[in-house]
Amino acid sequence: MTADTLLIGAGDLGTEIGLRLAAAGRGVVAVRRRAALVPAPLVGVAGDVSDGLPDLPAFDGAGDGPRLLVICLTAGGRSEERYRATFLDGVDAVLRDVAARGWAPERALFVSSTGAMGHAQNGDAWVDETSSDAADTPTGRVLAEAEQNFLAGLPVGTRGIVVRPSGLYGPGREWFIDQVRAGNLADPDRMTNRIHRDDAAAAVVHLLTVSSEADELYLLTDDAPAPAREVATFLARELGVDTEPFTGHEGAARPSATRRLSNARLRGTGFTLTYPTFREGYASILAGEGERHP
Repeated sequence: MTADTLLIGAGDLGTEIGLRLAAAGRGVVAVRRRAALVPAPLVGVAGDVSDGLPDLPAFDGAGDGPRLLVICLTAGGRSEERYRATFLDGVDAVLRDVAARGWAPERALFVSSTGAMGHAQNGDAWVDETSSDAADTPTGRVLAEAEQNFLAGLPVGTRGIVVRPSGLYGPGREWFIDQVRAGNLADPDRMTNRIHRDDAAAAVVHLLTVSSEADELYLLTDDAPAPAREVATFLARELGVDTEPFTGHEGAARPSATRRLSNARLRGTGFTLTYPTFREGYASILAGEGERHP
């Protein structure tokens, strides 16, 4: 199959995106430091994007470049320094190389995070892509800057899309489940927003390939923001463990965050979630469905 898609970053989410693009008939070349971990039918190429793009096979787009470009990087740590090296230096290096090679992908997508948004107290109000809350953490500010640089640095004619997944969960991402098993949940009254990894990957593929014109920014989140206590109580019942640590003393603490993220813009493109709430998503995980990509 002729390659038409370049995937920069093939961790768990990036690999799932690549596999879904390949299943849709795309020829995907994936750049990752350890190319041996990239599964077929993706074509793995070893590279560290902080050094720019490695040697790549010819694509079938203009100037032997890709028709689709996806940047889905993982910082490998939560420090501002790591975020800058990955999301500012790394993305800038990729875009410089794209320009130097004379490529102009039809669509290019950058996977950011809802961490690029502020955490203002919004009561029961819904927050969407038009929110003016500025990022209020060092790493969030780095992400917001990287988003702007990405959109501004794309070649003329390339449609740029930024997606902000909320809390990712899925196969192998069981930190919250482990907390419930231990009966230990910090800040149980906080409002939580999440999306299953498979839905996040499917949404990226949808936005890259949908025939209608895409907006520049989408929140990737499910239909059911919920207090951590509610999610924990559901899981405790499913796991058959004591629910009292989560059902008792409700409302005793002031929530540390109350924003409810809206997926109306994503839904408006015709996208359908496989796991519209945490109930379907966590039930799938507890049933052993799916696998985490190394």
